[in-house]
This record gives sequence, C-alpha cells and structure tokens, in this order.
Amino acid sequence: MRIHARFRLDQVTRGRGYYKVHPEQPAEQVESAYVELGAVQGEPFGSASPSGSFKMLIVNPGAAQMFLNARIGQEFDCFISPVEENA
Repeated sequence: MRIHARFRLDQVTRGRGYYKVHPEQPAEQVESAYVELGAVQGEPFGSASPSGSFKMLIVNPGAAQMFLNARIGQEFDCFISPVEENA
C-alpha cells in the first residue's frame, strides 16, 4: 500500500548544518532549511486527505534550496509506503 498526501509549505527558516557528500569525506557546513508543512484539505483528495503536519531539517543543499526557493503556501506531494524488511 502507498499513501499519497499533499502538503503546503507553512514556514521555512534558513539555518546552517553539516553535510557529507560521501561517508569517507569530512562534513562541510552548508545552508540548511527547517520547514514546516501542513496537510492540504480538498481536491484532488476531498475529505479522504490525511490531516496533520510535519517538520523537517534539510541539510542536503539541493533539497534545502527547493524549499528556500518556494513560496509560502506552495503545495508538495508526499508518497508514503512501508520499507521492505532487510532493505
């Protein structure tokens, strides 16, 4: 089973974090994004949309930039599925 939910960007805060491109390399300080997203109610999900929110600290530079460049209220799709055992 896979759950498809839509969330909107409610808040984004710039920060600093440490990120390693490869495990054997030293961590580098990078710009990070602390994001808060809230569930979107309505179409295309109607009343079946999950409700709730989630918060993330993102230190991957490319992923952080996606949220830093986004406008407040922009919507994002989220797909959630179980992880296979022994994965």
